[in-house]
Amino acid sequence: MVKIQQYLNSKGYNLKADGIIGEKTKNALWNYIFKTFQQKKYRSTNKMLVWIRTDENLTNTYDDFCVLVIDLEVIFVCKATTTAGDHYIFNPITSGGITGTAITAKQQIVESHEFTTSKNWSTLWLGMPYFKQVKNLDIYRDWNKDRKIDTLKKTFGMYGINLHQMGLGNFINNWSAGCNGTSKADWNKIIEYFSAGERIDYTLI
Repeated sequence: MVKIQQYLNSKGYNLKADGIIGEKTKNALWNYIFKTFQQKKYRSTNKMLVWIRTDENLTNTYDDFCVLVIDLEVIFVCKATTTAGDHYIFNPITSGGITGTAITAKQQIVESHEFTTSKNWSTLWLGMPYFKQVKNLDIYRDWNKDRKIDTLKKTFGMYGINLHQMGLGNFINNWSAGCNGTSKADWNKIIEYFSAGERIDYTLI
């Protein structure tokens, strides 16, 4: 978790990069989120997942972050991915006549995802509760396989960009064709705070 402190320091904060997510780091993280929301004129709600993309590289690793905010307080932060894994980067999908791996654009879409769960998790997609895309999102279609996010081909629609767990390993591989997610262990901690049918905004900064 040193990387989140290094990222915040690159934005002007003065944190000790020790990997310990204490109150100082949480306060700096919320301050950064709050300022970004003000600049972008995004809304804050009582319960939010905020995704932070740290760079424009497609690394096949959890090099981004997911932040759980409740009542304007950072409750939990973990490594995440907001980009596709190698399988889909090098085997891009064709949709609507456009070939390319789906990469979500930075945006906020109000009530875009609905929490889907069941008493029997084995009946669920990927075997765990997840947030299903229910409103259109902006995505880029990354097509040239250069491991850099390309922003030339942007579309708006329903693409099955869900938010979900992505297994136990350190690499994304075929866990994401554009979805955002975290490791299974971290996802387990996040979903404790949500109930079936609850909708959240998709916010990527």
